[in-house]
Amino acid sequence: MIFLILAILFSTGVFVAMRLFERFKLDNHQALMWNYVFASGTGFLICEHWDTVPQLVAEPWFGLSILTGFWFIFTYVLMTASAQRSGVTVTSLSSKLSVVLPILAGVIMFSERLNFVATLGIVLALVALVLVIGGRGGNSENHSKNWWLPVCIFFGTGTGDILMKVTEQRNTGDDLGFMIAFIYFVALLFGIILVIYDLIKGKSKWQWKSALGGIGLGVINFFSTSSVYHAMRSFDNVVLFPIYNIGVVSLTALVGWLVFKEKLTWKNYLGLAIAVIAVILITFRP
Repeated sequence: MIFLILAILFSTGVFVAMRLFERFKLDNHQALMWNYVFASGTGFLICEHWDTVPQLVAEPWFGLSILTGFWFIFTYVLMTASAQRSGVTVTSLSSKLSVVLPILAGVIMFSERLNFVATLGIVLALVALVLVIGGRGGNSENHSKNWWLPVCIFFGTGTGDILMKVTEQRNTGDDLGFMIAFIYFVALLFGIILVIYDLIKGKSKWQWKSALGGIGLGVINFFSTSSVYHAMRSFDNVVLFPIYNIGVVSLTALVGWLVFKEKLTWKNYLGLAIAVIAVILITFRP
């Protein structure tokens, strides 16, 4: 349970950090790259087990970890683009509604079971997510022009959650920390390519402040992902991901109200109340 709580806290910190990036006008791609510099470096330093190159290639999770590392940064880039073109509200909603995909994957791929009460909880969870994130302003014209971005966020985030679960299932040894660090390293390689492309094309200029912001995000992101992976070893998908996503959305809404002075509507308050009921139902096991 402690890892689930930590996952919610650190994941909320990721959204807060992204909000601060916009406020301080940091380059998103550079900050993202430095985030993975710190995350992968820290991961390799603290992991207790290191694979040699032949051992790494022979690991059953090697190929999937490369795909997962790419998917990490791919999803972050999509979220940045969607937030700028379609709005933060639509982006957040699409990201969190993707909880449906890992739940279905848990039932189909991992033979996890759903009872009626838990199924009702999942339905209420989706309603809660809509109410908590909904009811906020936005440019409807931009939303209609870039409708494909939220759709990609939905499938991208859900696929990323599934990949994390599959890699965790493939890892049967005591080298979970090394696997997480390697996934971050793969994401870093793709991030370096992205930043070099931006600099060559003149789309951005080098910013040292983006490095500082990215390292700060890296601290939060590392412990967020690590906590999620460890929580997977204690909870099924059908329990973990609904609680995790609802917790992040609810806590993010609370932080937005307290720290950024965002106003909550009656729909938001109703959504938070339904979220609590949904969590109780999802975790119910007769």
